[in-house]
Amino acid sequence: MGTEQFCPSLRIEREVHGYAIVVRVAGEVDSSTVGHLAREIAVALALATPPAPVVVDLGEVDFLSAAGLNQLRRDHLAAREAGVRLRVVARHRHVLRPFEVTGLVHDLQPVAMLAEALRRQVTGGRRFVLRG
Repeated sequence: MGTEQFCPSLRIEREVHGYAIVVRVAGEVDSSTVGHLAREIAVALALATPPAPVVVDLGEVDFLSAAGLNQLRRDHLAAREAGVRLRVVARHRHVLRPFEVTGLVHDLQPVAMLAEALRRQVTGGRRFVLRG
């Protein structure tokens, strides 16, 4: 299962923490790269084991455009329909500010640390990193 997308300005890795699926994103999320993010989150949602969440970690994102925000909103709605909780990790002002300006901070409720996003997951299980 390939987990790292090749795109010069965007890196994505998928990890499993217990039963939670973590999608780590680094680089620029804009209209030219958002398709890669959408595909990786779709795979994560398909692999998800409720009630464990899918966590999108934006901790290493340098730029988040409106296209990225819209995709995260669509993913949030798709996750809810699938009975999966989508959580977002964002700690840098340049990533948090668009969530605040658009009001998505209320729907997606970003947290600062991965541990916080994983805190209420099902206990036990496995932790490993899937690499392509």
